[in-house]
Amino acid sequence: MQASVNRISRVCSRVAGRGFARVTERALFALALVAPIAVLAPTTAASAAILAGEWSGEGTVTQTEGPTEKVRCRVSYRQESAKVYGVEAQCASTSKKMRQTGELLEVRPGVFTGSFNLPQYDVSGRVRVVLDGETQTVTFKSPRGEGQVTLTRR
Repeated sequence: MQASVNRISRVCSRVAGRGFARVTERALFALALVAPIAVLAPTTAASAAILAGEWSGEGTVTQTEGPTEKVRCRVSYRQESAKVYGVEAQCASTSKKMRQTGELLEVRPGVFTGSFNLPQYDVSGRVRVVLDGETQTVTFKSPRGEGQVTLTRR
């Protein structure tokens, strides 16, 4: 009886060893396929945290009833919750200085949408921020105009 148990145990060990090797080989192959994707795809928290801080840059603003002007901006983002950011910005053209506030929601990793408000000119509108490494493109639109600014971290 003991001899039979030993033979069965050895056969099971060999079969289990082969099965384990096949399972391990498949798992490593699957990991090799998935690992590059996991490394390249930023996590939501990581991409959102990159937005916080001070940024500056320039772009253009086109008024619905007026000229297109170049603007320079300094923008500060502060994290208010996991996916929500408060925004304060100061922009200047040759003819105006503007201070605006806003709020953004991360809708996809590295993409934020929200609203802005320029109380001194009674202008409100929508804003979209797309983060690409250390550069971001901010587009905004209101009934009184639209624009785009490219910012880099300060």
